[in-house]
Amino acid sequence: MSSQEELVSEYKASTNEDLRKRQKSIDEGEALDKEINQRMDSGEIGVSHGTDNHVGIIMLGLAGVFTLFCLYLIFSISPAH
Repeated sequence: MSSQEELVSEYKASTNEDLRKRQKSIDEGEALDKEINQRMDSGEIGVSHGTDNHVGIIMLGLAGVFTLFCLYLIFSISPAH
């Protein structure tokens, strides 16, 4: 066998191995997606129980206060003036 034929055969082997790994990864991802969809359909995940809204409001308020505090420190300007 010439060196070119060896390189071609090595390339084909590595390509086939890569394709097998990719297909395995795709199959695992599809299985995980099916499991997640089943859990969502049964209501186990993805359902808001009301606490999400409260946490969101608290985070928004805290971000607003922190922003005003940082502006006050940076520019030494009171937001009331």
